[in-house]
Amino acid sequence: MQKNIIIVLLSILVIFLIVKLTLQTSENRHDHKPIPQPEKLYQLPDGTYRGGFYDLGAIQMNIQFILEDGIVKEAEFRHMWRDENYYMETETEPYKSVIAQYEEALQYLVGKKLSDHLEDLHEPGNVVSLEVDGYSAATLRTQKIIASIREAVIKGVYRFEEPEESLTRSE
Repeated sequence: MQKNIIIVLLSILVIFLIVKLTLQTSENRHDHKPIPQPEKLYQLPDGTYRGGFYDLGAIQMNIQFILEDGIVKEAEFRHMWRDENYYMETETEPYKSVIAQYEEALQYLVGKKLSDHLEDLHEPGNVVSLEVDGYSAATLRTQKIIASIREAVIKGVYRFEEPEESLTRSE
């Protein structure tokens, strides 16, 4: 009998603690701080980084950039594709101009500290000046660039650079 009383009291205590923790969690939900993004967690090593954005089983975007002392020194698209009309080498408008907007958005980061300026791409209208018929900078999916860069950061350095090396597509 005494054993049953102890089990019941422990069960009540556990239920009380679970309810209390649940209430504290829901109260703090509105006061949460954003989760630090990977590019802000630590000093990134110098080198070449590569990352991509994938959707519906296809690589839509692949980016390579060189980082030196946290500053983007060079950046380029290695691959961009959405469909048979919308790809890096297209000459068809308006796709060619939209790709130029993506290029401008990526080049915005060159010469800037990645951890301070990657978030700027969430507002493409502030970083892209080109306007395209039927497309504005506001319709760009710059989240694809952000996701590609964050994937590269999470994967780590692709290649450590010699000081005079620059980006090439040969590899």
